[in-house]
Amino acid sequence: MFSRKPYIALIFSLLLSACSLVPLTPQMIPTAPAESTRQRATIVFPPTFTPTISPTAIPTLLPTPSLLAMDQSAALLPHFAEDALAYPEATSYEIEISVQFNPEDTLAQISGLARIRFTNPLEIDLPDLMLMLWPNDEQYQSTMSAGPVLVQDKLVVPDVRLDGLALRVDLPRSLPPNEMVDLTLPFTLEVGTMHSPSPKRLGITQGVLIAPTFYPLVPRIVNGEWDVETAPPNGDTTNSDIAFYTVKITASSDLKVVASGMEVSSRLVEAGKQQVTYVSGPMRDFAFAVGAFETQSRKAGDVVLNAWVLPEHTEDFDKVLDAAEIQMELLGERIGPYPYTELDIVDAPGAFGGIEYPGLVYIGTMGTSWVIEPTVHEVAHQWFYGLIGDDQIHEPWLDEGIATFATALYYEHAAGLGQGTGFLSNLRSVVRDYPEPDTPIGLGVGEYASPSDYTIFVYYKGALFLEALRNQLGDRVFFEFLSDFFQKYRYGFASAEDFQDRAESACGCDLDTLFDLWVYEGGNIFEP
Repeated sequence: MFSRKPYIALIFSLLLSACSLVPLTPQMIPTAPAESTRQRATIVFPPTFTPTISPTAIPTLLPTPSLLAMDQSAALLPHFAEDALAYPEATSYEIEISVQFNPEDTLAQISGLARIRFTNPLEIDLPDLMLMLWPNDEQYQSTMSAGPVLVQDKLVVPDVRLDGLALRVDLPRSLPPNEMVDLTLPFTLEVGTMHSPSPKRLGITQGVLIAPTFYPLVPRIVNGEWDVETAPPNGDTTNSDIAFYTVKITASSDLKVVASGMEVSSRLVEAGKQQVTYVSGPMRDFAFAVGAFETQSRKAGDVVLNAWVLPEHTEDFDKVLDAAEIQMELLGERIGPYPYTELDIVDAPGAFGGIEYPGLVYIGTMGTSWVIEPTVHEVAHQWFYGLIGDDQIHEPWLDEGIATFATALYYEHAAGLGQGTGFLSNLRSVVRDYPEPDTPIGLGVGEYASPSDYTIFVYYKGALFLEALRNQLGDRVFFEFLSDFFQKYRYGFASAEDFQDRAESACGCDLDTLFDLWVYEGGNIFEP
C-alpha cells in the first residue's frame, strides 16, 4: 500500500513531477506572469561567438554502411517487429557523436555528424528544409552550432533563424512530392552545469550529463508549412513526427551510457573510450545520459525496465521499479500495449521533477521522498506524447492532463479506489480555490498568465476533465474509447478535436457541451 500524502505534500509532489514547471506552493496566488530565472550555460566563448555555423566545419564523413543497415526491429518486441517496416516515408537519422564529459567538471562537449533522410509528405514541391537546434533554447543549459550542410553532393550554408534556434536549408533543387532528400551536417554542443533553482532539460547535474534532442531535428509540417516557432517558458518544447534513429555514442569507458531505444553493440575503441550503438524503432525523439550509474532491471510483462541510479540513491531502486512496473502493466492493459523492448528510468537530480522522452525518462527527485509520483507520471507519457503525439505547445493538456489522470489510475489500481478518488479530490480542492477556476484547459502554454496557471489548469484541471468524461461515459465505454484512441493514433499525431471525435464515436453521443465547458470555452464546473 502507498500511504496518502498530506495535502501540501501532494501538491508539491505533483509540481515536481510536472515535466517542465516552476515549483509552486499552495499559498502562491499569482497576480502577474512570473519573471524568468533561467540561466544560460556557464561557458566562456570568444567575444565574436554566435550560435550559428562554422564556415570551416565541412562534412567529409558519412555514417558507415553498418549504421545504415542496422535492423530497427531490434528495438521492438517480436510481435511489433513489423512496425519497423510500416513507415517507409518516416525521417531517418544516423548520428555519430563523441562526448567529452567528466562528472567532476562543470563543462562538457558533444560533437558529431548527423545524416538525415527526409521524404516530402506534401502534394507540392518543397524548396527548403528546416532544422531545429533546440539546445539553443533557454530551457537547455547549452549552446549549439551546426552546419554547413551537405545536400546530396552540394554544400549549402543554411540561414540562421529565431536567434539560432532554427536553420533554413535551401535545397539545390526543389523536392518533389514523395521524394527523399539526403543531407549531412556536423554539429557541436557546449554544455554547462544547471544551477538551482533553475532546472534545465539538457545539461550537467550532480555529475550526470543529460542530453535530449541534442541533434538537428526536422520539425513537423502543419497545414503545408514548417512548424517552426519558439517555445514559451515553462512548457515542453518539441513537436516532431516519428522517425527512425541509429545513434553511435563514444564516451568515457569509466561511465555508463543510457539512451532511447535498444543497445545493439558496445565496444572499446581506444584506451578509456567506449562506443555504444542504439536503434530506436519508430520514435519521435531521442535522448541519452552519461554518468556513474548503478543499474537494476526487471520485467513488466515482456518489457524490460532499467533503472539507472547514482550510488547515493540506490535505496530508490525498488520504489522506482515497483511504481514503473505497476503503471506499465496497468496502461498496457487499459490503453494499449507498449511496443518497445525496454524503458529506461534515469536519475537526473534536480532536472525538474521529471522529463519524458520516448523510451527514456529522467527523474529529478531520487533521493527525496517524492519519487513515485514523478515516475508514474513520466511513464504515462510513453503513451501520451511518446506513442500518441500531440502539440505540446498549443494543446498541452492532451498529454499533461492525461498523464496526471493516469497517476490517479495508478493509485486506484495499486492502493484501492479510495486512493485514486482522494488524489483527484485534492486536485479538485486546489482548482476550486484557485483564482478564475472557470479557465479552460485547452489553451496553449503561452496563453496562461503564469507558470502556476499553466500547472493548475493543464495538469490538475486537465486530470479532472478526464474524470468528468469517465463519469459521463461510464467505465466500460471510457476505457474502450481510450483504447480506440490509442489504436487509431499510435505513432501518429492527435488534436483535441480528434480526441473528442473518438470519444463521441465510442459513446454514440454528442459531447460538445462537455468539451466546451472544460476544454474550449471554460465555465463553472463546480456545483453551487
